[in-house]
Amino acid sequence: MKILLVTGQLAKNLVRKYANESNVNFEIEDLPISVASLLTPRYILSELKARNIKDFDMIMIPGLISGDVSLIDEIGIPTFKGPRYAADIPLVLDMINKVKLSKTLPADDLLKEELRRRAIKEIKAVEKRKKDLLKNPWNMLINTLAIGKDFPSRIMAEIVDAPRLTDEEIIRKARYYVSSGADIIDIGMIAGESRPKDAERAVKAVRSAVDSLISIDTLDPKEAEAAVLAGANLILSVDGSNAKEMASFASDVAVVVIPTDHDKHLFPKEPIERINLIEENIRKARDLGMKKIIADLILDSMISPGFLDSIVSFYEFRKREPNIPLLMGVGNITEMTDADTVGINALLAGIAAELGASILLTTEVSDKSKGSVRELSFASKMMFLAKKRSSVPKDMALDLIIMKDKKSREEPYDKNIEEGVKIVESKGAKLRKLDPKGSFKILIDRDEKKIVALHYPSYKSDKYDLIIKGKNAEEIYRTIIDLGLISLYDHAAYLGSELQKAQIALDTGKSYLQDMPLFSKVNNTF
Repeated sequence: MKILLVTGQLAKNLVRKYANESNVNFEIEDLPISVASLLTPRYILSELKARNIKDFDMIMIPGLISGDVSLIDEIGIPTFKGPRYAADIPLVLDMINKVKLSKTLPADDLLKEELRRRAIKEIKAVEKRKKDLLKNPWNMLINTLAIGKDFPSRIMAEIVDAPRLTDEEIIRKARYYVSSGADIIDIGMIAGESRPKDAERAVKAVRSAVDSLISIDTLDPKEAEAAVLAGANLILSVDGSNAKEMASFASDVAVVVIPTDHDKHLFPKEPIERINLIEENIRKARDLGMKKIIADLILDSMISPGFLDSIVSFYEFRKREPNIPLLMGVGNITEMTDADTVGINALLAGIAAELGASILLTTEVSDKSKGSVRELSFASKMMFLAKKRSSVPKDMALDLIIMKDKKSREEPYDKNIEEGVKIVESKGAKLRKLDPKGSFKILIDRDEKKIVALHYPSYKSDKYDLIIKGKNAEEIYRTIIDLGLISLYDHAAYLGSELQKAQIALDTGKSYLQDMPLFSKVNNTF
């Protein structure tokens, strides 16, 4: 197959550089326009006709070009949109026979979506085999949810201190967690208190709002019993001190057994002691009639008391008890580490996949951990797929790369462009003139996922007269222009900068404060 790559003057060398990395026969036609994104389908058609282009199997034009490129087919060669960025050209060219390109959508979007669709299909195929896979002794069915080594790690999201919340707050959190990918909603009770009525109330509130499994997170048998009678499917947790009391109502629900005995103040740190105690507690639970048992060796926070010993406990227990499902409380790590959660959750999901952990429990208590349920849900599927394919978790069209790029698409800066051209170094910001059209206060409506601009008719006014809401910065500033609410260049530039900051904050979960930097510079000097 021979492909013609159409581009502009500034990008031609970059296009050639990346196209040479592919295994496809190609030629480049650079049209007499500097920026490729300014090309139009009609202009391209005119230029290619004038150049008598022929003997190509396909024409690929830049993905940044607007509109439908179908009219270029008039020259007798099928034409499609290529990728937006030159760096993606090799991937697109090498998969040209595997993915059907589009005349309206950029190829990089199409390709990524197709690869992602295939990955998701592969994961869903496992769920369709649930009945057969449940025959394996290391898998378990809890109500309708299958857990075990043959399935992705299921995500349990805890509603922390549920008794202190109203029904409406509980329902809102449950719906949010389920929409974020949670498979199980965990009702977190308050340690040291016994509030069975609140346990019942919380379970009923969750059950009224979502169809997911519900767990009760307590060591108090009275709270656990109230929750089970209200419809809870799983109990966290059974240990040496409460197993006998839990047994009277826990024979038909799943239970999580932990390596503690609170009556005797036992919680071993050494892996072998921890394993011996949890095995003793599991035997006790079985003898008392509990059938669906899940083990939680308890994942400790890093450094203090120490992450590694707890991981060793999980690892050694897994070797001794390969058929008992594992629960890992990864929220202990994300909440207790001042680092972005997305990378931590990916790493923890990878560790869990290697261990064959069935359930990952997390929370979103601190602001820095917001989004952890969604991140962990995605990461668990990503790691499951890598394990299923016996590959590293890379190049699967599923990734958690958010703040950086998998591959740089930035156009390199060539110092040669400065030759013969006057260079002006920017100066410090001057005090802006006050716009007679008024001023704006920028906010974010997290519930509606929108940017908000409050318009004040004058700088002396403390009362806004208009609220403009939109999903992105461009919607807002175009509306402001259309309404004639801005009249000075520097005010427009300032407003555009602030609205873009607000959009980034909305997309990433960062806090937005007008006139303040969105990201702090990393101080790595000591």
